[in-house]
Amino acid sequence: MVRTILATTALAAFVSASNLAYAAQTATTQQAQTVSGHLASNIIGKKVYNGTGDNADNVGSVDDLLIGDNGAVDSVIVGVGGFLGMGEKDVAIPYNTVKWAEKDGNRWLVISATSDDLKAKANFDRKSYDTTSANSAAVKQDSNNDTSMAAAPTETTTAPATTAAIGATDKASLTPIDPGKIRTQELVGTTVYGANDANVGEIGDVVLTKDGKVDAVIVDVGGFLGMGEKEVAVGMDKLSFMKDQNGNKYLYTNFTKDQLKAQPAYDKSTWADNRDNQRMTVQ
Repeated sequence: MVRTILATTALAAFVSASNLAYAAQTATTQQAQTVSGHLASNIIGKKVYNGTGDNADNVGSVDDLLIGDNGAVDSVIVGVGGFLGMGEKDVAIPYNTVKWAEKDGNRWLVISATSDDLKAKANFDRKSYDTTSANSAAVKQDSNNDTSMAAAPTETTTAPATTAAIGATDKASLTPIDPGKIRTQELVGTTVYGANDANVGEIGDVVLTKDGKVDAVIVDVGGFLGMGEKEVAVGMDKLSFMKDQNGNKYLYTNFTKDQLKAQPAYDKSTWADNRDNQRMTVQ
């Protein structure tokens, strides 16, 4: 059974493509730096080059992150089809071999791979890690096996456009999910509930540790608190994720309004020094 999962987000790249191209053309002797702790959204979408010199090529961009059973990022998934002139092709590059290069405040990713190396790499099979598709296939199989099941009305089989609030009765019908099997694409936008099943906000991003493990999810609770924008970092410890029959995901916590008000806001610039203070956990 496949246990390795994908982490995806649709957020924009940190540096524009034009700045990245300029940096690649002008860089000559920059020292590449080992990837450190980052938000997943600061990696996904990044342009990837095969060097730091004037002759470096833009081989593609990061489409996804592959997370292993231990919660650490195993590989970056890079779309290289355009560079190779062969249509769509994604390849998995070991995370510990990816470097950062920097010049004049601009940063880009660097891998050690030639055109021939990338051509020789096997296509990354995304479908093997698509838990949503697997769940849909299982539901379809169950439906085919149950000949006594009548066709459901159209309005009950159509997935909602947005995640709706779940009442106490509906919550009892939800299915628990192993957090380690949820892609970041599925985490971002997930509605988060607090004490008494109050809708407190939604997940907007994911924080990775220096060694690539998922450390926390960032939840915007400002609207719930009536105080404008406020993001809080919620540690992955003891989180209770659930899904309904349509695959919609929900995160349940026991945080009260007073706890969220008192919690220091997540600050990316000071996270490294104040992680323990900024990171709240379910007790």
